[in-house]
Amino acid sequence: MAGLILPHDAYDLVESMKETVDIPICLHSHCTSGMAPMSFIFACEAGVDILDTAISPLGWGTSHPPTESMVAALVGTPYDSGLDLKLLTDIKRYFEKLMEVYAPIFNPISARVDTNVLVYQVPGGMLSNLVSQLIEQKALDKYDDVLAEIPRVREDLGYPPLVTPTSQIVGSQAVLNVLTGERYKVVPKEVKDYVKGLYGRSPGEINPKIKAEILEDEDPISVRPADLIPPEYDKMKVEAEGKGLVKREEDVLTYALYPQVAEKFLRGEAKEEVLKKAASPEAQIATIGGKPAAFNVEVDGEAYLVKVAPAGMSIEAAEPKAPKDGVTVSMQGVIIRYLVAKGDQVSKGDAVAVMEAMKMENEVYANKDGVVAEIYAEVGATVSPGDILMSID
Repeated sequence: MAGLILPHDAYDLVESMKETVDIPICLHSHCTSGMAPMSFIFACEAGVDILDTAISPLGWGTSHPPTESMVAALVGTPYDSGLDLKLLTDIKRYFEKLMEVYAPIFNPISARVDTNVLVYQVPGGMLSNLVSQLIEQKALDKYDDVLAEIPRVREDLGYPPLVTPTSQIVGSQAVLNVLTGERYKVVPKEVKDYVKGLYGRSPGEINPKIKAEILEDEDPISVRPADLIPPEYDKMKVEAEGKGLVKREEDVLTYALYPQVAEKFLRGEAKEEVLKKAASPEAQIATIGGKPAAFNVEVDGEAYLVKVAPAGMSIEAAEPKAPKDGVTVSMQGVIIRYLVAKGDQVSKGDAVAVMEAMKMENEVYANKDGVVAEIYAEVGATVSPGDILMSID
């Protein structure tokens, strides 16, 4: 998945497998390192049966070697695919036009050859996610710092494999370490679950100091994680049916897996993302994700939520939002749920809310002792760094 298979390793691996099994062998490699086409040729010489490729507008980078290039390279050899390059060119033109439509959500960083992967060993899909996460957090300038942090986090966590879901666990923690400026200052729920053992036993030993810091007073588990989970399907089915969301079994699974977004989706209320061509630099500065940029501004001790947008874009008027010492968020994300309500007594450090950021659940903590006086952001709201969720008196 990171395109790290060396040409001679591809040859040796395929040759050994062909001697052992008589089923077709497929070589699947991404192109991030730039080595995949060479490894494909070596694999052909060893007798590989199938090569995974992508038509050229969708190829290279975190994708696969271009189909047309591989077909041309094998013409006149014992491994000739027999595919028609002229027809492949017609297919290429179709996808070139399609790529123009999706250009607004396509980042060229994911398409380029990046030899950093040879050092950091970050797979293609994970690299794409990192880019998306950093753009969302308006911190793409931290890209190289995150790449350098990934192997350190991976070592700390006992060398989990960089494949879903543990690649996301390592990558998100590396991003948080860099963005917060303090390693493990913010630890998502999924990272805590991994360290606790809820994803199974780690391949290597987890750094004891990091483990104690993340788990605090909790004890790790040594049993099969699934044995600790009570059956949930029937409960979720009743809940989903009670909300009128179920038309087929897949709807129950959708609701069970993605409860925060499933209701709108299953009711048909979810709206398709509008794909727009890139705006002018001025408009990009004034908007975030196509919406007015929002800033917390303090005037005479009173905090205001001020929104800025290009001329012609409608925004609400600025209005008093929250006191300057309210509970704030450190990253962009979506509020999933509150763990406290207005009037509840809380202590400094208590978890008061859970937000989804970078595909991970992150807790938000009370900044002081007191009583929850007001909650300003609704569940489901998108918040940005510095936004105030609640006030505590």
